[in-house]
Amino acid sequence: MARPILMPQVGQDLTEGKITAILVKVGDKVKKGDIVAEIESEKAVFEVEAFETGTILEIRHNVGDMGVVLEPLMMVGEEGEKLEVAAAPVAAFSGEDAQSIVETAKENIAVFPRESVRENETAFLKSGTGGSSPLARRIAASAGIDIARVPGSGPRGAVVKRDVEAFKRSSGSGTLVNFGGATPTASNGRTVLKTLQAGVGDPVLFIHGFGAELSAWRSFIGHISVANPILALDLPGHGGAANASADSFDDLVAVVRATLAAEKIERLHLVGHSLGAAVATAIAGGGDLDVRSLTLIAPAGLGPKINGDYVSGFLSADSEAALQAWLGLLVHEPANLPGVLVRATLSSREGTGMVANQTRLAAGVFAGSTQLFSVRDALNRFGGPARVIVGEQDRIVPAEHSNALPAHVGLHRLSQVGHLPQLEAAPLVGRLVSQTIRSVG
Repeated sequence: MARPILMPQVGQDLTEGKITAILVKVGDKVKKGDIVAEIESEKAVFEVEAFETGTILEIRHNVGDMGVVLEPLMMVGEEGEKLEVAAAPVAAFSGEDAQSIVETAKENIAVFPRESVRENETAFLKSGTGGSSPLARRIAASAGIDIARVPGSGPRGAVVKRDVEAFKRSSGSGTLVNFGGATPTASNGRTVLKTLQAGVGDPVLFIHGFGAELSAWRSFIGHISVANPILALDLPGHGGAANASADSFDDLVAVVRATLAAEKIERLHLVGHSLGAAVATAIAGGGDLDVRSLTLIAPAGLGPKINGDYVSGFLSADSEAALQAWLGLLVHEPANLPGVLVRATLSSREGTGMVANQTRLAAGVFAGSTQLFSVRDALNRFGGPARVIVGEQDRIVPAEHSNALPAHVGLHRLSQVGHLPQLEAAPLVGRLVSQTIRSVG
């Protein structure tokens, strides 16, 4: 059945937004994660992301139109599918479907999901990074422009799209750096890097945790205010590498190393979450690469304990209700877990060896409730800028594992946050990651 891509909720008190770009046309095929439109409110610019895979059947607005919040911008379905009149309005869906659509629409907003726009703009200005919209940062990065140099004309001096375009016309830009860009698949002991943000300078590699995939970083990237290229990859058994396998923690590290070698990347920043943070630490502590900075979010590998019940429950869940129950342990407030995350996780398992390969990996890195690897020595060996961010209410990896860190490593313990700080406290975590990257100079 055809499903709508809705006009996102572009502010706490706003009911409509201006459509500034439509990036697809009727008949185009889209996949989950594709950016299909851009919306401008009086406060910021937002990207609209597709959370349905299929064919664009209908586009209901033109560039310049004002769209009403939570009403369909376009419809996605099967190629050749005929739209029924009843499928168009949100009210035509069942209560369960309508709720899921509203949740999906909220996830289409790439910035500030937990705080008001005004609070976050003020925080950006106070942090010295300059208030700016995600779209402005993306355009600036693509043009090799330091966003901090661009005068802002938006609310409270924030930099918006028109400011970057005017700056680019007046001053030119640097050299654009782009890596890979293909769909990540594992072969020959490596996976493919995908560029989430083109830019200039040393690349920043994001490494996801167990059970996630590179696309999980997409919304968080909107909170990163650096001009560097931002890259991500899928670990074996995950995302585009679902049909690849790894038997141990050392295998994961070897795959990432081989991927970097294939792209001839020897100097970079690393950001990792959970198991991915442990992989990042092992690479940073190896001494053979010039790792400029290291940011670890809810890292594994710093202590022996892991919530083994979560791992086994996550892997065995075969329905939305069962998976919702286990994924709820990832966050402090389960009610705030995006419904689209549950559906996307189930959908990604279909027709792949993902569950089998993740089960195989889990057996090699966890034994019941014990982590079979440690990266504490690697963290001690890494002497560059390093920061650890943990949620005090983490129910997967105990927050106390991050106690007694090396003296050069900064620790941020976030209250009322669980195992997903990058989701639960995205604006703050984005600022911390950006500051760590920029601290190198």
